[in-house]
Amino acid sequence: MAILTLGSANHAVAAIYQINFNDGHGDAGCGQIDVECGNNCNYACSGYLNVTAGGAAGNWSLYTAGGTSAYPNYMYSPAGAYIYNNAVYLGGANPQYPAAKPLLDDYGLLFTQSNGNELNLWGNADGSYTLGGNVNGWQNFNVQISFENTTITPVPEASTGLAIAFLLVPIGTTVVRSLRHRADPA
Repeated sequence: MAILTLGSANHAVAAIYQINFNDGHGDAGCGQIDVECGNNCNYACSGYLNVTAGGAAGNWSLYTAGGTSAYPNYMYSPAGAYIYNNAVYLGGANPQYPAAKPLLDDYGLLFTQSNGNELNLWGNADGSYTLGGNVNGWQNFNVQISFENTTITPVPEASTGLAIAFLLVPIGTTVVRSLRHRADPA
């Protein structure tokens, strides 16, 4: 019964994706987004960027208060500097760039800081990503980061390992009991 419950508990897509970038020009960082499924699309429901070097250095949180939407729909950022939708296209299902298959469309993800600064991470037609910044002013693109070697990769799901470990405990207990019974000359 436990196997059936664990095997069929979640049919929705839920995954964590790691973001790493270094443009080779002094801009670098990493982050993570949690991708969920809802309203017939996959979207980033939480996440962060930690920009460790460059004009946008600092900690950034994924902005989700404005909602989510799939291409071609979008929302405006709180400062009005960017359009975004927080949509994530898994398995090459990007309707805007079906040949290049980036995980994000042209609107992408919005990250903010409590001081009103904004970063927008979006996908490009060639499969690369661009990170634009509205830092201490209106769309001052001096912190724009274009990077071709950006990776956005899935993080292995911890629950799969836990489920396997959970199932191995009863199996191991049964094996130990069986061995003890065989070794006991009663």
